[in-house]
Amino acid sequence: MLILRLWNYIRGYVIIIVEGYFLEKFINICTHRQLRLWNVKWHKNSKVKMMISIKDFRMLRPIARKTRCRVHIIRKKGFPFILDKYRNRKPFVIGLGICITAFLVISSFIWDISVTGNSRVPTDLIIEKLSDNGVKVGTLKYRINPEYVVGNMMLELNDLARISVYIHGTKIQVVVNERVKPPDLINRNIPCDIVALKEGVISSVVAKEGLEAVKIGDTVIKGQLLITGKVENIKNPESEPLMVHSMGSVKARTWYEASAKVVNKLTRTKRTGMKKENYSIVLFTKKFKLFHGKNPYNNSEHVELKKQLCIGKYLALPFEIITDQYYEYNLEKYEIDIEAAEEIASEKAAALAKQKVPENAEIVKTDISFVNNDNGESIANAVIECIEEIGVTREIGGM
Repeated sequence: MLILRLWNYIRGYVIIIVEGYFLEKFINICTHRQLRLWNVKWHKNSKVKMMISIKDFRMLRPIARKTRCRVHIIRKKGFPFILDKYRNRKPFVIGLGICITAFLVISSFIWDISVTGNSRVPTDLIIEKLSDNGVKVGTLKYRINPEYVVGNMMLELNDLARISVYIHGTKIQVVVNERVKPPDLINRNIPCDIVALKEGVISSVVAKEGLEAVKIGDTVIKGQLLITGKVENIKNPESEPLMVHSMGSVKARTWYEASAKVVNKLTRTKRTGMKKENYSIVLFTKKFKLFHGKNPYNNSEHVELKKQLCIGKYLALPFEIITDQYYEYNLEKYEIDIEAAEEIASEKAAALAKQKVPENAEIVKTDISFVNNDNGESIANAVIECIEEIGVTREIGGM
């Protein structure tokens, strides 16, 4: 329906009122001669309102004469009438033509690139590789071959399992899937021991290949032998020992510590309500400063807002407005009670200690204690106890 309305508007049509006593005969003859009428509305027994194209309207005179009906045009609509209205206004027509041409030229270039689906591979690296392959802001989109870009990107970035490049209007959407690294292959022909990666107290030992060198409850240090790949022959001790690639699991209790000072006199920032704004505009990848003034505040918070002009969802324009906002603030000092200060310090110490805990470690418990240092300041100490795998393979005879 929308396409039909658009087509009628391009061809042009008129809204008419037909008066007479033989209106049904008038409509029947129009239908018989394949003249298209639509939106037919009866007003009275002798009057009807309808729409008809310009081409078909020119064929109504003999029908109206034959049926003794009168036809009046009440409104003209469509593109042909607009052209006729502005035919003698050449500057307007020329300006309109220039605007249409400029719009078509601008819409032939790429003005926005988005990358989604990546977590390990930096977006900046993907953008750089896209630029090396001819995909960058300001590139004529008809010169971009997505299949060529995808092939080169897959060769240049080994961490990607798949990449797709879609061109939508003046935007390019890049969707990537990162490669899942396969586990390292183990060469069982190389004799190895399993040694401690760090200090801890052994909580479990399971030797699949080799012999256990420690037991549950032992305290081990970094580099200490946990599972040996040198297996002695018990029945014949004088014979050469069997050298194997040790395999197994050794878990230990480990501890991670951090501390934070207990402070009950704090400083916070509070905005005064004063704000300074500087504006810039980006035209075709070049930035121009507009109405820029010096930041008048000694203490201020800077916020940058970017807004790219778009028409619809996919038609980005090469115009971007940047607003630099500076909010003035004052530093206010205030005090809190000692219990609240200790709680803040303990949370901070626990967070710092947790940053040291490896991803594969299981946290068993967290202990918080308070001590005074040499200056008499209260310190919150956080100790996180974990159970984690501490065994790593080391080639026998290697470092």
